[in-house]
Amino acid sequence: FIYRENFFNLQILNQFKNFSSNDFHPCIAILVEFRTTDKIISVVHNVNHHIPSTWPIQIFHGKSNENFIKNSTLLPLIISGKIFLTLMEKVYDKSRTNSLLTDAKFWKQVRGEKILLFQIDSIMCSNSPHKITDYLQYDYVGAPWDPSWYRADRRYLVGNGGFSLRSRRKILELISLIPYDLQKPEDVWYAQNLHRVNASVAPVNIAKTFSVESVYYERPVGIHRFPWNCNFRRKIAETCPESVMVLPNGGCR
Repeated sequence: FIYRENFFNLQILNQFKNFSSNDFHPCIAILVEFRTTDKIISVVHNVNHHIPSTWPIQIFHGKSNENFIKNSTLLPLIISGKIFLTLMEKVYDKSRTNSLLTDAKFWKQVRGEKILLFQIDSIMCSNSPHKITDYLQYDYVGAPWDPSWYRADRRYLVGNGGFSLRSRRKILELISLIPYDLQKPEDVWYAQNLHRVNASVAPVNIAKTFSVESVYYERPVGIHRFPWNCNFRRKIAETCPESVMVLPNGGCR
């Protein structure tokens, strides 16, 4: 997904030129990534292509990958204001992501209310009949966990946070209400506790159309990487060819 500047719809990009990173948006997509990897560029272009043109993308990054991002093919989108960058002085590796995503200070830096949180091991599918805007009535949507292996409370199977839609207000309400349980992944903790603040969590039959991680659905909005078996990979690649960008390497022919 490499888009040169002459392919951009300049009318769409120009609408962001008067925006600043201090503006607050009804809907936004965010990525938190401190590594230097080409996957950032590919996945951000993919997400930008599939979200509404009025949704900006906020990238939280570190000093070490700032120049890489600015010198990439994302630059025209950054110049236009469609993408804006937020420098994080503290670097969070994968093991500390749970702490970051349950920290009110982080969520207060997010410049939108309805948030599509995506990671570089997620991708959006071009041929899905579903759109991201179909799920805005929910405060939390993520790929359902397969109850055959999920060991946490099976009343709360929605869902994976690596490609998820969240309401900032409800996230902050929950964080202020109870302390984060360090023994749980952040998405499991949210799934089990958002009901405490009357948040609307999508049911499994809806969430599976939004994202696939371990529960198969033919044409979801997005995919989150999972160590699927080869048959699963082949099936999902037929209807979402983009999935090969985030599939585990090797082992399948």
